[in-house]
Amino acid sequence: MRTTEAPTDPLAAGRAALDRAEWEDARRHFEAALSERDAPEAWEGLSWAAWWLADEELTLGARERAYRGYHAQGRRSDAGRAAAWLASDVLDFRADDAVMAGWLGRARSLLRDEPRSADHGWLALMEAEHAMHVLEDPADAGGHARRAAELGRELGVPDLEAVGSALEGITLVMRGRVADGMRQLDEATAMASHEEFVLAVSPGWALCFLVSACEGVGDLPRATQWCETMRSYAGRWRSRHMMGVCRSAYGGVLTTGGDWSAAEAELTAAVSDLQATRPPAAARGLVRLAALRARQGREDEARALYERALPHPSAIVGVGVLDLHAGELRAAREAAERVLRATDAGTLLERLPALELLVRATAASGDLDAAAAAERELDVVARALGTPYLRGRAGIVAAELALAAGDDEAARRAAEDAVDRFARSQAPHDGALARLTLSAALRRLGRDGTAAREHVAAVETLERL
Repeated sequence: MRTTEAPTDPLAAGRAALDRAEWEDARRHFEAALSERDAPEAWEGLSWAAWWLADEELTLGARERAYRGYHAQGRRSDAGRAAAWLASDVLDFRADDAVMAGWLGRARSLLRDEPRSADHGWLALMEAEHAMHVLEDPADAGGHARRAAELGRELGVPDLEAVGSALEGITLVMRGRVADGMRQLDEATAMASHEEFVLAVSPGWALCFLVSACEGVGDLPRATQWCETMRSYAGRWRSRHMMGVCRSAYGGVLTTGGDWSAAEAELTAAVSDLQATRPPAAARGLVRLAALRARQGREDEARALYERALPHPSAIVGVGVLDLHAGELRAAREAAERVLRATDAGTLLERLPALELLVRATAASGDLDAAAAAERELDVVARALGTPYLRGRAGIVAAELALAAGDDEAARRAAEDAVDRFARSQAPHDGALARLTLSAALRRLGRDGTAAREHVAAVETLERL
C-alpha cells in the first residue's frame, strides 16, 4: 500500500506504517482517519493492520465496512476486491467454506463487467485458494492461479505475478509435474525475495508455497536454502501467522533431515503461533509434530496430536500408521482406503502416503494380491513425482512386500535402491529403516555377515537421532 501523500494525513500515515510493518501504529492512524471521516479506504487499511495483528473480529468487521462503503459509492471494482479478501479471511480465520463461496460469488458479480484490473487478479487468487483448499481440485486451482499471474505481468503488479506463479507451481507438483512446478516456484520465490510489492503479505505467501512443496516431495536441500529466506521475511514483518506457517514447514524439513532437536523447537513454536492466530491452519503443524513424536517412539503423544488434527487427510493416515504398529490391521486398512476414496487420482502427492499404508496393512493381513495392486499404483505415483526421497519411500514399501511374498532377492534390490536414494536425499531416519529391511533380506539370503553390518549401521543412526 505505497503512498505519496503527506505523512500528516492519518490515512497516508497509516499506509506508511503498514509499509514499515508497524501494525499497532497503522491501526492507530487508520482509527484516527475514521474519527475524521467514515472512508472505505480507512476501513480497508484498518483491516490490514488487524489482519497482521491476528485480530479476527476487527479484520472481518473492517473488511465488511470497507466493502459496504465502496459499494455505497458505486465503486464496484473496489467493492469486489474487498469481497474477495473477505472470502479469504473467513476461510483463514474460521474455515467457513460456505461463507467464503458466498463472498467469492459477490466479488465475481461486482467485477464481471469492470475493466481488467489488479482486482480481477486478487479474485483469481482467492478462486485458486478455494479450488485447492475447499474443492480439493489442484487442476482448477492452477488455472485460476495462472490467470492471476498473467494479469500481474500484463498490469505490472508483481504481487499477482509472483503469488499466482507460485500457487500454480505447487498445483503442478501436487499433480506429478514436479520438475516444472519446482522451476516455477524457484522463479516466483526469487521474485518474492527481491521485488517491491503492493501488499506486505505477498512475499511470504509465495515463499510458503515453495517451502511446503519442497517438504512434500522431500527436496530437503532446496527447502533448507529457501527456508532461511522465509524465516528472515517472517521475522522482519513480525507476524506470528507467517512465522507459524514457516516454522511448521521448516520443522517438517528438519524432521526428515534428522535434526530432531531443532525440529522440536520449530514445530512446538509453530503450533503455538498458529493456534493463537489462525486456528484452522494449525492442523498441518499438529500433523508434523505428531510425525516427529512417532519417529521418537512417543506413539501415545503422536496419536493425541493426530486426533487433534482430524479430519485432515494426513492425520487420518497418521492414525492408521499407529494402528498398523499396534496390530489393528483392519483399522489401518480402512484409514488408507478412506483417504484414497476422498483423493482425486490426479492428486499424486496426497495419494502417496495412503498408498504406502494400504500396501503395508494389506500385506500384514495376508492379502498379498491387494497389497501388490496398491504397490503397483504406489510405484507409478512415485516415479511420476520422481524425487529420490519419494522413490526411496516407495522402494522400501516394495522391499517389505517382497519379503512378505518370499521374494528375498527382489527385496534386497529394492531395499538397496531405497538406501541409496535416502542417502542422496539427506534423510537419515528413512535410510536407517531401509537398512533394517535390507538386513532382513540379506539374512534370509544367507548373507549373515553383510546383514549384521547393515543392522549395526542402522541402529547406530537411530541411536544418534
